[in-house]
Amino acid sequence: MITLNLQLPEPVAAEFYAAADQLNARFSGANPKIEAKSLMAFALARHECADICAQFDLALRLVQGAPEQPFNPVLK
Repeated sequence: MITLNLQLPEPVAAEFYAAADQLNARFSGANPKIEAKSLMAFALARHECADICAQFDLALRLVQGAPEQPFNPVLK
């Protein structure tokens, strides 16, 4: 296992904390309580190489303005 120390922008961290609060309200019997850090770790652990590459490929094409449009199946 690898341990990472990440700095998240406050608005991003706030979303995870809000999600943890909502989940704890829905599942009031959860023991131990759901923590924002657990949700963050779960979100990071659920990605595979192809998913990560696809997300960054799209983001970089949008930022760089590549000559070809990013693939969008809705517009196809």
